[in-house]
Amino acid sequence: MTNKAIYMIHRPSPMLGRSPLQGGFFPYKLPEKYIAALQNELDRLDPGWTVFADDTESDINLLAERNPTLLVCAPGLRYQFYHQGFDEDKIIWLSVLEYASADPESVIKKLRQLACYGS
Repeated sequence: MTNKAIYMIHRPSPMLGRSPLQGGFFPYKLPEKYIAALQNELDRLDPGWTVFADDTESDINLLAERNPTLLVCAPGLRYQFYHQGFDEDKIIWLSVLEYASADPESVIKKLRQLACYGS
């Protein structure tokens, strides 16, 4: 059985020099807007999927323990999110345009490629 969970990563991994107050590179409400748009599209096309905002401070070990189907990363995290050991095919790096306009199409396409999502 596939774990139908998707995690939205919107903060960089903890690293030397990063402020613990840093919330990412985009306005506060943007992650919520993207998550809501993605959840609405998933509910419309294939109910049962759940999108979660990352609550682990980008800790890849905790995320891997949860066994998500997919990690969706906000723009700018490609080199600031430590993801060593996690399957690269299960990570989506959003573009600024996709993220700012809350376009979930790349996530839907990736789920279809992974063959764990209905048509």
